[in-house]
Formats: sequence, C-alpha cells, structure tokens
Amino acid sequence: MSTGWIKLHRQLLDWEWYDDINVMRLFLHCLLRVNHKPKKWRGIDIERGQFYTSLDTLVDETGLTAQQLRTCFSKLKSTGEITSSGMARGRMITVVSFELYQDDNKPDNSEATGLQQADNRVATTNKNVNNEKNVNKTTKEWIAPDNLNMKAWKEFVQHRKEINKSMTHLSKTKAANQICGLSFEQQQATIDKSISSKWAGLFPEKQIQVKQVVNKNSYRPMPKPGE
Repeated sequence: MSTGWIKLHRQLLDWEWYDDINVMRLFLHCLLRVNHKPKKWRGIDIERGQFYTSLDTLVDETGLTAQQLRTCFSKLKSTGEITSSGMARGRMITVVSFELYQDDNKPDNSEATGLQQADNRVATTNKNVNNEKNVNKTTKEWIAPDNLNMKAWKEFVQHRKEINKSMTHLSKTKAANQICGLSFEQQQATIDKSISSKWAGLFPEKQIQVKQVVNKNSYRPMPKPGE
C-alpha cells in the first residue's frame, strides 16, 4: 500500500467538507487505503475502491478518536462519498465514486465525482461548450464542463444505459449544455425528474422572468420647451 499514487484534482478545494479537517483527513486516508484492484483476504472479497478495516485500526492510522471517526463517517455517508458496512471481524469501507476519478490509473482521462475531481479538463466560460473541446484528442473520451454536477450526471448516464439510450459524445455535450448553467441543486432536480419519468432527455424548469409593466394611466409625455 506504500507504492503507487492517487489522483487529486484542485477542485477538491471547493468540496463542502474541505475545511473540516477531520473529515478531510479520513477521506484522504480512505483514498489511499482502498484497493486499486480486487483481491481476497481471509475469505473476504475486497473489490477495487474498497478496503477492510476496523474502528480500532483507523484510530491508530489516522490519529482520530473513535467518536471523531464516527462523526466523520456520518458526514461522508450523508453526501454519498463513502459507504460502510459492518462484517464479522471488522468493517468494509467503499469509496463510492472511486471508479470515476481513479479510472485505470491514467492521470489524463477521467471524469469527476461529487467532489468534482477530474484531470485534463477543458476549461470554458461559454455555456454552449464547443463540441470538439469535449473530446480528449488522445483518448477520444468525453470531457465534462467544469460546472457540471458529476454525481447527478453519472446517474443520468446510467439511466440512459438502462433504457437502452446510450449516449454519444455529441448527445452528452448537448445534454450537458442544457443544465450546466444551473446550480448543482437544480441540475440534480432536473436529472431526478428525467429518471423518475423515464425520459431520455433533460427538461430544466424554465426560469420565471418578471417583466416590468408600464401603467398607461400614469404615463405622462415629456413637456415641450416653454411649457
């Protein structure tokens, strides 16, 4: 476990738990501890993105108290970063989106997670993302825009697969352009609506624009010179 590396995108700075030192410490520890490939240990199957441990072991490894660890686990579970399941002699920890941002140990072709971690992303301030810039020239993989809620996006892509409507690079770009100007919460709500309705498309709620109405009765023309 002391060899190799993990990816860590700068957008981690924007993560909601970044300034919670204990949570940050535990999450980074989990990233470093999980398996990069499946294995079996004492009859227990441990998949990629998982590791088998115990609360006492984590106390020794992180320097956090048992109560601090319980609090940190509760926070990380609440935002879907990890899952934890008790077993006979310990606990199995799973980093939920490990496959997305640590995919194949390649530093330049992964999509982001709920932490918005991604490498070799194409920067753009234009809501209508250029189609060519959304394909990595080397790997031909689609690159998500910076302001896309990747946790919700992953759910939408999986939904499209389940309804036999797999997405091309072009369809991903067009769908992303429809929601990337919204807040993360609005993006999640839009995607949840499509999934629950079994829609293949995304239909953001239209923003209500308040038009200024001129009261004709109160209108007075500009006076002419000398009046």
